[in-house]
Amino acid sequence: MSYLKKILTHPLVIILIFCGIIISGEQAGGFYLFYILLGLPHLVAHAVLGMLGIVCLLFSYYNKTIITSFLCVLGALFMIASLLFFFLQAGGSYNYSTFHEGLPLSVLILFIVLIVLFMLNNISRLINNIHRKTS
Repeated sequence: MSYLKKILTHPLVIILIFCGIIISGEQAGGFYLFYILLGLPHLVAHAVLGMLGIVCLLFSYYNKTIITSFLCVLGALFMIASLLFFFLQAGGSYNYSTFHEGLPLSVLILFIVLIVLFMLNNISRLINNIHRKTS
């Protein structure tokens, strides 16, 4: 069970699930990565936050330092904020069918479960690191 948790809460898996969230619109849909890439040139809030989340997780994965757990938590918070900004923006109701269709909702729920596990895992690591430093 611990091995499965380690795989499912790996930063690269979290990034793949985040980018692979299926957005269903009234006319067209796609993967969330597509919406991030479309919004980046215009510096749309959800796109910038999503990209910051991805960069934080990639940096923490490839650069093992003391602040790795902090960067993981920060990146996860950026990803959550990105999704909130995306769905709560003016005109965001265009994509609300994501919550009414089975597959997009399943992927979104999977992301939520994994991001919560990921954050809890990294918060406990961060607390353990702080505790070790003070002891």
